[in-house]
Amino acid sequence: MKYPKILWIFVLCLGLTACGEVPAEEPTAEQPVQTTEQPSLAEDEEPTVLLCRIVDGAEEGNLLLAELDEGIAGGKGVYRLNLEGVAVTLDGEPADASVLKDGMPVDVAFNGAVQESFPAQFGEVYSVAAWSRGRGRNGMGAEYDLCGLYLQVLDDLWQTDPALNENITQAALDLSEAPGGLTEGEKAALTWRFGELHGVEAFEAAFEELREQGYLTEEALGGDAPEGAVFLHWEDGCLFSIRPNEGHEGELYTLPVLFFDAEKWRSSMGAYCFYDCSAGWGQDGTWSGYTVGSHMIS
Repeated sequence: MKYPKILWIFVLCLGLTACGEVPAEEPTAEQPVQTTEQPSLAEDEEPTVLLCRIVDGAEEGNLLLAELDEGIAGGKGVYRLNLEGVAVTLDGEPADASVLKDGMPVDVAFNGAVQESFPAQFGEVYSVAAWSRGRGRNGMGAEYDLCGLYLQVLDDLWQTDPALNENITQAALDLSEAPGGLTEGEKAALTWRFGELHGVEAFEAAFEELREQGYLTEEALGGDAPEGAVFLHWEDGCLFSIRPNEGHEGELYTLPVLFFDAEKWRSSMGAYCFYDCSAGWGQDGTWSGYTVGSHMIS
């Protein structure tokens, strides 16, 4: 039978169209499923374990840690650790990272490598083990968030009479006598975090150190001022300090209580002090905030 020429053209077009189609690829059981694996130890590998305290960042999962032992930096180390993909345990049991709280002591298991930065960063991290109670300095566990308490005090001081620290680029923190027993690592971490929060270069120094190192400008006072009297001023910065309030020395309480003064100083005629502050260890096992006895301005 003979077909019309137009029909042959139609059949030929159908054939070309069929040849050009590529069927969708069906998933098969043999195709691998991509997963994100946590770092693991080789059979003969022993991890380096460093005891630290969470100074800040537990809520965001980006920890600022202060070294509590002398394993790497002689107890003065400060570290950053993002918890994404890191195995976490609490009191020996697997846990979600959300159980971590500021103030908790943690053991960080890693491959021993530390990046030279500040804060430093660990190499390959295998796990973070935390304890709710009974581990770390004073046996006070997670609730001993002294850094958090003092960070709040310093931030409140920054916000009070803000003209004193307006337009500064530097801040010195003197925590050398702060009551409660801050470690060297905690002081360093707290200082760095304070500077990060307020966008200034923060470092540890006392008043006399600032004067000796040339941070302060001295101007002689004339008139009826005593001979040799000078006016001191820090043009680019402000000194923040926390020290014990000596008026409560020797007092005893059932629960731990801290008495302290917190001051910021810009010049001989420009300073603000939270005087006779008190912070109590509440019945729920945490610092219950603090109160200011009086405000002093010069």
